Amino acid sequence: MSTVINTNMASLFAQNSLANAQNNLATSVQRLSSGLRINSAKDDAAGLAISQSMQSQINGTNQSIRNLSDATNLLQTADTSLATIQDMLLRLKQLAVQGYDGSLSATQKLDIVNEMKDLNDEINSTAKRTSFNGINLLSSGSGVDTVNSDLYAGQELVTTAVAITDGSGTSVGVGLGTSGTINDGAGDDGSTYALTIDTDFKKRMAGLTYTLSSAGNQVTLTGTLDGQAVSQTVSVASVVGTSTASTTYNQTLDFSSFGAQIVLGSTFATTATITGESISTAIASKATIALTGVTGQISDIKLTGVQSGSYTLTQTSGTLTMSGTLNGSATTQSVAFSTVSANTTSTFSFDTFGVKFDIAAYAQDLGASTITGGLVLLNEGTQTTAGILVLSNGQNSDLQFQSGATSEAYIGIQTLNVMTGSSGTNAGTSSAMKAVGTVITDTDSSYLGALNSSDDISTWQSAFQAAETAIDTALDYISTERGVYGSQMNRLSYVSTNLTAQSTNLQNSRSSIIDTDFAAETAKLTKGQIMQQAATAMLAQANQMPNVILSLLK
Repeated sequence: MSTVINTNMASLFAQNSLANAQNNLATSVQRLSSGLRINSAKDDAAGLAISQSMQSQINGTNQSIRNLSDATNLLQTADTSLATIQDMLLRLKQLAVQGYDGSLSATQKLDIVNEMKDLNDEINSTAKRTSFNGINLLSSGSGVDTVNSDLYAGQELVTTAVAITDGSGTSVGVGLGTSGTINDGAGDDGSTYALTIDTDFKKRMAGLTYTLSSAGNQVTLTGTLDGQAVSQTVSVASVVGTSTASTTYNQTLDFSSFGAQIVLGSTFATTATITGESISTAIASKATIALTGVTGQISDIKLTGVQSGSYTLTQTSGTLTMSGTLNGSATTQSVAFSTVSANTTSTFSFDTFGVKFDIAAYAQDLGASTITGGLVLLNEGTQTTAGILVLSNGQNSDLQFQSGATSEAYIGIQTLNVMTGSSGTNAGTSSAMKAVGTVITDTDSSYLGALNSSDDISTWQSAFQAAETAIDTALDYISTERGVYGSQMNRLSYVSTNLTAQSTNLQNSRSSIIDTDFAAETAKLTKGQIMQQAATAMLAQANQMPNVILSLLK
């Protein structure tokens, strides 16, 4: 290497080494002071991109955990109020049974009715008060204008007459709850017997056939109830005539397993005795009861982000088409319906409009064409006229909570309307709860709201019986909804636990990429400090090397 003055290569090498040592030392100081291995993109471009992607997942997951905490609190709020409403229904049940107490006067029974009315009012008030962050949880409604809309929750589908037939299929009586002659008076005593059926019979048994048979003075009713074969036998009492004038003697055969009653009316004008055996034989001679009444209903209409307006429904061979205006544009959506099995409920969704129909089948399967035809027939009664769904507002009953890092993962929670009114500010959407309000407050002669001290005991008993039946159905409904909320709370607990574990693992992975390893970095710092000192010393030595040239010039 040449001996020169202008270019001191040793000094340049030393300067470069010192610069590198200072840069490394600065990097170590920055990492140790910030706690981050990556402080800018130049530190690790690929690692920065990966860590930021992970941070996005972590942020989404952590927020989802907080979302689910809100969802759990919302469900607990709703469940607490439902428990209170259930307690009130249990009290209503107790009062309805108390109304059967024969020792009570009409005035005392009116006191019972007044308490039932107060409890009914409080059920509605509790439903209205129950909210979470401004969201009505138990009085949300479906946003359906039940005054102008042909379709709304609680409407029953496929309603036809009830037929009481003999073994050959010949009709011997028509109409649910009305009398049909089952003995034409050909008996030696010239008696006739009439059969009536409780209205509760229709939902549990409609569309199926039930057989009456007799043995001695006993009558057996056999058929399928709630999907199970059921048979029940009751005894028929003999009737003793006490007048020569035409007199009707009634007795009731209570088939409690079926929730049905057969009322027998023996009309004759003698003082003779009609044996229970002859009555049961007369009943069994008309061997079948074919109930082809209501077979299902719209149990609920759920809305998610819908727009107010009027929407039409038309059907073709099991496919229902909804049409209307969305965001200023004419929009249609067709949905192919499927069969709803007996004693189940199925949901059919028009996602474009944010509308879901819950269809419940009673004792027999509901075919797709039967459902869609029934929905259209609710309007004007003609197959060619479109059904109309009128939405008065865009109120949601379906709340969505994101349950993961991305928007594709979410959990839906349905708000309810458990109010008992049929219209007005207390209007409900659950047919079970509305039935409670009807039997307590309706002024129809068969309900408690219309009774007064002058009514006879049989009228009171009939009204209390109707109330008890409706209350039992409402209790089942509330229990079911509380069960749904309870299972959702359990689900949310598991999801939160899983998301917490995911967040922990993601943060651990991100930490290995972006965080400073202090053990390794302090070693680098020490090395950097030594290298800086060494480079400084060598630079000083290198800067002195040109002094050798002075000795050559002497």
